[in-house]
Amino acid sequence: MNPIATPRKDKKIGLPLWSILGLLLLGGLVWLLYLHPASGAPPWVRLMTPVEVVGPKTALTLEAGAGASGLREVRVSLTQAGREQVVLERQFPPGGGPGEQVEIPFTLEPKALGFKDGKATLTASVRDRSWREMFRGRLAVLSREVVIDLVPASVSMQSMSRLVYAGGTGAMAYHLSKPVQESGVLVGGVLYRGFANPRGGSGDYVVLFPIPQEGPAILRLELVARSGGQEVQQAIPLKVKPRKWRSDQIKLSDAFLAKVAATLPVAKPGDLLGNFLELNQVTRRQNHERVRQVCSRSNPQPLWSGPFHRFLGKTEAGFGDRRTYIYQNKPVDHEVHLGVDLASVVHSPVPAANRGVVVMAEPLGIYGNTVIIDHGLGVFSQYSHLSRIDVKVGDRVETGTVLGQTGTTGLAGGDHLHFGVALQGEFVDPIEWWDGHWLKDQVEAVFLKTTSPAPETALAPAPAPAAAKEGKGRKRGGKQPKRQPKKKKQQE
Repeated sequence: MNPIATPRKDKKIGLPLWSILGLLLLGGLVWLLYLHPASGAPPWVRLMTPVEVVGPKTALTLEAGAGASGLREVRVSLTQAGREQVVLERQFPPGGGPGEQVEIPFTLEPKALGFKDGKATLTASVRDRSWREMFRGRLAVLSREVVIDLVPASVSMQSMSRLVYAGGTGAMAYHLSKPVQESGVLVGGVLYRGFANPRGGSGDYVVLFPIPQEGPAILRLELVARSGGQEVQQAIPLKVKPRKWRSDQIKLSDAFLAKVAATLPVAKPGDLLGNFLELNQVTRRQNHERVRQVCSRSNPQPLWSGPFHRFLGKTEAGFGDRRTYIYQNKPVDHEVHLGVDLASVVHSPVPAANRGVVVMAEPLGIYGNTVIIDHGLGVFSQYSHLSRIDVKVGDRVETGTVLGQTGTTGLAGGDHLHFGVALQGEFVDPIEWWDGHWLKDQVEAVFLKTTSPAPETALAPAPAPAAAKEGKGRKRGGKQPKRQPKKKKQQE
């Protein structure tokens, strides 16, 4: 008789053991692929150089990085009509440090790669050294639609204002052979952007630009057009009539310095003069930078209509005044006044000088409560030291709309309005903009011309416009209020 077979003990143990080992192996694989510290943060890629148009030779810089696993490869390609060409491909050896980051400059030359004018796709990708994606590493992709533009644009001046003097406004009309990313006039290395000519045809543009207060009698302008890494220029000499600027002294009293310290943020409590100098120098520059930021965008159409209206008040200080600040009979600071101070009765209503859109309505450091209006084509007007603001950002205003009331906020020693005109953030003399003849002859007439003037015409000197008559302006109904007694000059 055969003995009855009995189950082997090792077989009973084997099945659970292999199950446990399988689970451990699976868990280890999951840990290695997804939870291991080497996985870290995912890779990333971005273009440090914004690009919408690719010219014949466009320089770009790519920035990429990965987590603790490090970088494996970076690749850039250009695709058009289903055809792809690799522009950049770089492999990275193992051992990169955690959080590795690289910057890679490269150049796109579409014609050399066989591409033509038209739309294309620029793609940048990066892989890390993690064990994700079946050990190939994680992938980050950046894709941009671009336009390949292989034919450079041409730019030519059509007309230019003849009446230009130091501290004033210049106007130019020009033509572009094709649309570009940006165009305009370079003045002292700063680009003042052009806008489509409201009186011109396709490809016609205009630009309003500031004339420096100090500089050579022949100002060198650069008419430029930029697109896809290309830049074309036309050098244009412009004859400028110099001006002799008025010198002024501002006497600082302890009472005024104490008022400043009590109403404006100060860094050195107790140091009246030190606080004033900090505000008059550092804060002043910060305020001007803020104005440039606010005025960096403008309506592409002119919103103004006719000459700008002058606030009915007595001129207390003019544009371009060279100011010396006196404290205890000693000069302590020097600044240039960038507007016109007009004084009427206390808390006089302040009307908008022309039609436009409010782009600032807030306190502005040394200028106190301030309203700035965009009049289109890069032209802005500023109203400062207000005791009250009656409008808000985004409001559309007409000529004469009340913006607020005059006051003494900021560095103002007496109730008055500080009025300024700025071109894309750079202040110019407001007197021109009050002059209807100047506006018609030197701005609007330029917009209407479509042919370039003869060189001698463009460079012909012209006398500076006479200052507006004291207190001259249009009445808005009723009698003009009596002016307050004249105070000592202690105002911005």
